[in-house]
Amino acid sequence: MACVALLVLVAAPSWSQEERSVDNFAGVGVRAMGMGGAFAGVADDFTAMYWNPAGLAQIGHHEVHAELQRGARTNRATFAGTRASSSIRGTRLSGLGAVVPYPVYRGSLVFAAGMLRLQDFDWSLRQQGFDPADSLSVDFRFEHRGGTSLIGLAAAVDVSSMLSLGATVGLTRGDDESSSEFEWTDTEDYWIEKRWFARESFSDEYRANACAILGAMLRTPRERPRVRLGATLMASTARRVGYTFSGLSDAQGYNVIEYDDGRVLHNVVVGLDGLPRSVTVDEYKASYRLSLPVELALAGSWAPFPGFLLAAGLHSAEWRQTTYVDRDPYDLRSNESFRRQYRNVVRYHVGAEWQVPVIALDLRAGFYTDPVPFVGPRDPELLPSPANPRIQLLRDRRYYTAGAGLLIDRVVQLDTAWTRGYFRQQEGQLVERNTIDRVVAALSYRF
Repeated sequence: MACVALLVLVAAPSWSQEERSVDNFAGVGVRAMGMGGAFAGVADDFTAMYWNPAGLAQIGHHEVHAELQRGARTNRATFAGTRASSSIRGTRLSGLGAVVPYPVYRGSLVFAAGMLRLQDFDWSLRQQGFDPADSLSVDFRFEHRGGTSLIGLAAAVDVSSMLSLGATVGLTRGDDESSSEFEWTDTEDYWIEKRWFARESFSDEYRANACAILGAMLRTPRERPRVRLGATLMASTARRVGYTFSGLSDAQGYNVIEYDDGRVLHNVVVGLDGLPRSVTVDEYKASYRLSLPVELALAGSWAPFPGFLLAAGLHSAEWRQTTYVDRDPYDLRSNESFRRQYRNVVRYHVGAEWQVPVIALDLRAGFYTDPVPFVGPRDPELLPSPANPRIQLLRDRRYYTAGAGLLIDRVVQLDTAWTRGYFRQQEGQLVERNTIDRVVAALSYRF
């Protein structure tokens, strides 16, 4: 059937997804994301554990912090002139922890502990079309759900009147549930079958992996600083990914075939003689490790007058330095060539915060870029071609952010932030238009 060729042409490039451990920044912290992620040079709340642990030295009160994130992602795809859309939504705990300052004779010594969600794997794609050679409509659906989080302990100390140093040590771990579904329908009664359906799935476990974040902050003056400069370095040990794959043993098999006469067959493949035979649903379990590069952030903030703050920063990751420490024995995964298929990227962040006079209300706005590192082609062993195209980023990822915070009775801080991102890319005949929305709300109790 021509639909088999169509599956190879359409589904294979889409299902051969890039390594999820690379990229997929989730947006960390309510105040930070309200300011466009320009926070490594501010870092004066619990989320400094990630942005810049040295910033914790600025906190002089105890704090308990909790936040929730609601995410929605819409993908509008056009393949060979046919449009389809898909969306994925979810609400998750994105932060939980506490800050405890330790009394010292001079300077500051502050500890923090908790959890922060670092990566967001949620993604979906739907491709629809019509195969005129076989009078079949096609509908292919792909989806990922999951992410990774950091569970850690942080400490910061003033080493001089203007300089603070800090570190976060902890474990990153997470999961990713992904599936691909392929469906063909005989819309013109050309075949004795009226529907074919096949499904494959991966269940990934990102096992506990040691991670360290080192930070430094220079601020002047020490109390209520007008200028702050920050730098962070994030490094981790080789990340182990365990997976379970479920799929049919024969690549030409189907989970379901429905016939015009009402018969329904499960887990079969149709031979050249037109007769079906049974195939089994296989399950493979394996794991592999990869080594991620060091990530660097530089940032600063400036308060030109009381109650108004400007901030900016950059975050660099040389993703092309990612390597596999060991390989997947089934060759279903760990087959990326990072030097050929990826590019190094730099995120740029800018933001502002205004404290409304008289009332304890903060208004925030910001913007950041988050370049897509995977540029293909999907098969690194073949030269780019119409069947193995590179990815053209028609519009790279850009996010606009806004937020607000309200301090109630000097002890309860309520914060919310909203981010919206866009990007558009083309891969051969497939054009994707993506919209990402995130709403984060947090509650902090200070005492």
